[in-house]
Amino acid sequence: MHFKSLSLEDKDIINKYSKNSNLESYEYLFSSLYMWRKLNNVKYTIIDGVLVIEKNEEGKGTFYAQPLGYSKDNLVNIIELLLKRNENYTDREYLFGDVDDNFINDLKEYTDYNIEVIEDIDDFEYVYKTQDLIELRGRKYHGKKNHVNSFEKTYDYEIKTIDNKYVMKDCINLLHKWHEEVLETVDREMCMEIDAIRDVFKEIHELDLKTIAVYVNDELAGFAIGELVNDKLAVIHAERGEIQYKGIYAFLNKKFLMESFSETEFVNRQEDTGNEGLRKAKQSYHPTKMVKKYLVKL
Repeated sequence: MHFKSLSLEDKDIINKYSKNSNLESYEYLFSSLYMWRKLNNVKYTIIDGVLVIEKNEEGKGTFYAQPLGYSKDNLVNIIELLLKRNENYTDREYLFGDVDDNFINDLKEYTDYNIEVIEDIDDFEYVYKTQDLIELRGRKYHGKKNHVNSFEKTYDYEIKTIDNKYVMKDCINLLHKWHEEVLETVDREMCMEIDAIRDVFKEIHELDLKTIAVYVNDELAGFAIGELVNDKLAVIHAERGEIQYKGIYAFLNKKFLMESFSETEFVNRQEDTGNEGLRKAKQSYHPTKMVKKYLVKL
């Protein structure tokens, strides 16, 4: 069983499986796997027509993501092969990670394994109604709407896309500055973010991503990268702003959705990684649901 390290040439293979799955998590999008392939040492293989992705995450070790394309008839065989492979390793506490409720139910229904399921709460993903974040109606969004209005009235801004080396350089410089300011509070994933986004910029068109860059007096105030998953769902992969421009994050959030994803029903803004500040910020936008993810021991 050979697991291949993920590269750009694997895009069509991954998309073939992920586009046909009912998974709500952004984790299975090729763009996300590619973006974090170095940090998480992402690999994959095809077993009996089923895609199996292997990842390594800090604090969790190496695990297999939810298989894509399996059936009740081949699930046990796939698991047996993975268990056999893991006998050669000593650092694999979990067999599966990033799995959803449906997979847990299938494990219980189609196999006889004694499984232990752990809620990966810090990895739960925040999903919002797109129009809620565009319109910002009602009392619960009053503060956000004020931030947007304040930004629009205070600054002479210009909207660009990230499609040339000059804008990309400005984005990387903003990231460096942001990381220097919050270095003591970020985790390893955040520290790898600059390299991950630089990689994405190199293949921005190949990855079918949407972008926005907000400039104020020719200075970059903030940027965001997202993706149209289907006609119902968008995903925000990255968002960074220069906080000296008051209201930049609220403005970025609304403007990006208006310009690129207004026809979608939902937007997935990913997890909070257990960071209290990030959790508070994501909760302040009032998610309509959370995409739950689990770790599984056998």
